[in-house]
Amino acid sequence: MSKTRNQLSIKVVAKIASKWQKPSGLTAIPGQELHRYLTQLPVEYVWDIGPQTTALLQKHGVQTALHFARQSEAWVKQYFSKPFYQIWQELNGAYVFALVTGEHETYHTIQKVKTFTPPSGNRDVVFAQLAKNIENACIKLRKYKLATERVLIFLRSQDFHDTSLEMDHSGPTSFPNDILRVVSPSFDDLFAPATFYRATGVILCKLSEAYYGQLDLFGDVIRLQRLSNLYESVDTLREKYGKHTVFLGASFLAHTHAQHDGDRGHLPERQHVLLPGETARKRLGIPMFMGEVR
Repeated sequence: MSKTRNQLSIKVVAKIASKWQKPSGLTAIPGQELHRYLTQLPVEYVWDIGPQTTALLQKHGVQTALHFARQSEAWVKQYFSKPFYQIWQELNGAYVFALVTGEHETYHTIQKVKTFTPPSGNRDVVFAQLAKNIENACIKLRKYKLATERVLIFLRSQDFHDTSLEMDHSGPTSFPNDILRVVSPSFDDLFAPATFYRATGVILCKLSEAYYGQLDLFGDVIRLQRLSNLYESVDTLREKYGKHTVFLGASFLAHTHAQHDGDRGHLPERQHVLLPGETARKRLGIPMFMGEVR
């Protein structure tokens, strides 16, 4: 077995064993016995597979991790986006990501995916949700002083079908304005007006260290430097007052409505009564009794 294969197997086995007898049990899994554990592992217990993806897998008769691993590559690519294809690769022993034992210092890709309810067929609402994901991904880019040259966007329909597009930038950037400039013209090729969507996602690829210092003949670097100065201020406001204190107009509809309706969109009473200087996302660590005082 190769070094990378060993490294991957250790990672997969560690993930499975750590969840097997939670919270206090210990599980030792010999490498040659891994398939026996995958047979017993319900697909909803596989890392990063949530309720919606579980429902789609079960709809196709896939109940266990081993059953998912034994599906064909073409089938997985047809029904699932890149993150779930990577999970399928790992379950089959393919090397996808290096094992990281410490805190992240950098990333090879950055992704943001959000479900929203109710599902919407409104083009502007769905685009606003995508724009919000792009903003969130760029916040993480800037935190780690990275820039991206390639973006993949995808939409997930109400029946869990994903459609995606991958695009390149003219140069590295960490600003949502630049990414939206590339994404906006292509969005209508992805969006089907008669379809209701429940989630949007973005994956930023080809990451490199952000640097906007060298001037060019066309002034683009000057523009990037100005954007860099602008977003330094935006990030300062975010750190002080909470995430999305300032946001782009493109994501306005995603910020003015709850992410989910019904019980999922219900806010705790504490969030309805904010103290001076608080926001819905950032509040002072002061307990507040909400009952009547008699």
